[in-house]
Amino acid sequence: MHTRKSMSTRAILIGLIALTTLTISACSGNGNKEQAAAEETPKSDYTKAVSLINAVSKGTAELYAEIDNAFIHSWKERTGQTVTIEQSAGSSNVQKDAIIGGQVKADVTTLGVGIDIDAIQAKGLVGEGWQQRYDYNSSPFTTAVAFVVRSGNPKGIAEWEDVLKAEVQIVTTDPTTDSDARWYYAAPWAYSLDKQADDTEAAKAFVTDYHQHVSVLAKDDTEAESIFVGKSQGDVWITTESNALRIANSTGKGKIEVIVPSVTLTVEPIVSAIDSNADANGVREVANAYADYLFTEEAQTIAAKHYFRPRFASITEQYVGVFANVSLLTVDDNLSGWEDLQQALFSEGGLFGQLPAKS
Repeated sequence: MHTRKSMSTRAILIGLIALTTLTISACSGNGNKEQAAAEETPKSDYTKAVSLINAVSKGTAELYAEIDNAFIHSWKERTGQTVTIEQSAGSSNVQKDAIIGGQVKADVTTLGVGIDIDAIQAKGLVGEGWQQRYDYNSSPFTTAVAFVVRSGNPKGIAEWEDVLKAEVQIVTTDPTTDSDARWYYAAPWAYSLDKQADDTEAAKAFVTDYHQHVSVLAKDDTEAESIFVGKSQGDVWITTESNALRIANSTGKGKIEVIVPSVTLTVEPIVSAIDSNADANGVREVANAYADYLFTEEAQTIAAKHYFRPRFASITEQYVGVFANVSLLTVDDNLSGWEDLQQALFSEGGLFGQLPAKS
């Protein structure tokens, strides 16, 4: 009996020792992985001040000026680190070319259309899968394609069909000089396809008719505003809801009205860190944190104040009456993505290039 008990006890002890050894080895393995992952992440020295360059589309410049200041304060509170942000504002295509060419060494950017960031990624400046880093395909907030009309809406413009009335003259922006303006031709295309699904011939005819009513094709939205609001040319100006509301509540107050048609296209600015620049400047953590910040309640509230539609319903509820309750189409859900849209409308051989030239 004594011998069997001793052998049993010895077996138990050996088993416990083996189990302990395995547990220690497993813990050691996990620790090494965590340590390796930590070593791969650039460490920030929060005692040193850093500077970011933020490249944005011109139509979002005022919005981002306020967001930049809010982020600087938020980051200081969180980490104690001082950050300064230099903003570069311009048309989306201009910003894209400047980032690729190195004239603007942006650490983070928000551009008007995703394919402009795709072009930056293709040059190796942004990592693959950049658009999946954040919710909503990395679009922190939206606006919509809208109509600006004269006070009192003398032409009775409410829907897309109304801008095609015989006597109506359209002012809008040239998508070949300002890539943000691609939305203004994509919107009637999307509307037609929503009304007559898969009928691309009908969509071509609708956009062609739309273009025939364009009396002025401005180089950018600033020039279009000057022509429509300043010089009182044209009957309707096609722009973004955010731009229209901003002007209607400032320099255009009492002169213009904003009409959002019952079905229109969502405009989705897209954000990404410029990975290679941020790494070279030693600000990758801050650049990523800035992009993260755009998806916070604080930043969403600032966006709403500047007439951009927030992604958070809790913020949208605070701005009832500001944003029209309409059916909003999207490029991804209704037009199979920007790559197909670019091919159909704006690439070589696309519809826009076949339309008559406008001044």
